[in-house]
Amino acid sequence: MNLGEKIRYFRRVKNLSQQELAAGICSVPYLSKIENGVTEPSEEIQQHLATRLDISLNYLNENEIIHNFVSLFHSIYQRDYSSAKDKYYALINLPPRSVDEDILQKIFKSIYIMMTTEEIPGVESLLNEVSYIEDVIKGQKAFYYFLAKGLLSYLKKDFEEAIQYLYKAEKFIEEYHHQEWEKGYLFYMIGLTANQLYYSIVGLEYTKRALDIFEKSYYFRRCADCRVIIAIIHLRIKNFDESAKQLRLAETIADSFNDKELKGVIYHNLGGIANHKGETHKAIELYIKSLEAKEKEPLFAKVMTIYALIKEYEKIADYEKGLALLETWLAQVTENPLYREYELHFLYHKHIFTHGEHNDSSIQFMTKELLPYFEQRNEWVHLSVYYPIVGSYFENTQKYKQASKYYSMAYNALRRLHDLGVTYV
Repeated sequence: MNLGEKIRYFRRVKNLSQQELAAGICSVPYLSKIENGVTEPSEEIQQHLATRLDISLNYLNENEIIHNFVSLFHSIYQRDYSSAKDKYYALINLPPRSVDEDILQKIFKSIYIMMTTEEIPGVESLLNEVSYIEDVIKGQKAFYYFLAKGLLSYLKKDFEEAIQYLYKAEKFIEEYHHQEWEKGYLFYMIGLTANQLYYSIVGLEYTKRALDIFEKSYYFRRCADCRVIIAIIHLRIKNFDESAKQLRLAETIADSFNDKELKGVIYHNLGGIANHKGETHKAIELYIKSLEAKEKEPLFAKVMTIYALIKEYEKIADYEKGLALLETWLAQVTENPLYREYELHFLYHKHIFTHGEHNDSSIQFMTKELLPYFEQRNEWVHLSVYYPIVGSYFENTQKYKQASKYYSMAYNALRRLHDLGVTYV
């Protein structure tokens, strides 16, 4: 990036017009020539422009700049949130002195927000501010940029897009000699995302690579995270014993650190094993233990367990407990658009718990709101469950043409799952 491009970049970042930047320093046409690389300004004009933009136009060592931000990333990675917070505000409160520093500040601000809160308001705009400057998103910066974009897509539940960004980040791992813990975190994220996409082989491969790195560095909490992913994948392929083994190994780590959040995750997945083995009452006990362990955690850490527990109450027709659980959490889910998926699931079950069966009102809700939402996102797992319910209702009401339509769509959803390699959910 040449001098003119740097000036134009910061003028846009600081939302200044050419007239505002040039005022009292040079003419607007002259500034335009500087920005377009047609002319090289004198050192005096350079200094005046730099002062007004509150930047340095001199070269700053990129490695030194990156080092400070990577130190922040390492604290977040280690879940040392107190240290991360101090480093974050120390870096963010300093005005960027160069284009590289400004870009890194935006990227790592995004990473900090996402990894500490799992929320995305404002993150997309931060990354969009630097995304158009393709000629400077190179090298080490490119790794962190694509990692941040992958995290953003993951939190938006666009897992296909997320894994593509993470694969792009992987290309820079060896070339720029990133540290082992950075490789481990990237491999973990690829494994986690592949798991969401039901890419079992890819998920196992990358998660085991991450686990190997974490074990060599004695970072046991991250080892536990990897074992949970491995357990989920083995559960999916009906390997219940191996799934339980991995969860018990993770539980040993959770006990060592008295990590209640991790225990909550482990109990949730042990509940999943009980659910798939048909042990409904045991699953309910484990899901309740999970929620108790995650009592002080934010909603995003609980919502999957709440939904799993709601489905178990439906299985045993305990509508009173199911409705009580819904009344506790439905409002909170509805308040946040990120939980729209769970809002729809909850509203569906609210009808079941209230009326005990479907009627025209619930079917209209399913066909007008619930199904279109999951169709738009190609959520074949959910669609394979909901399509037959609608088909059965129309069959029972002797609307055979509509029944046939939804049964056919259910078959197509199952076929899509088979194409993805999903044989058990």
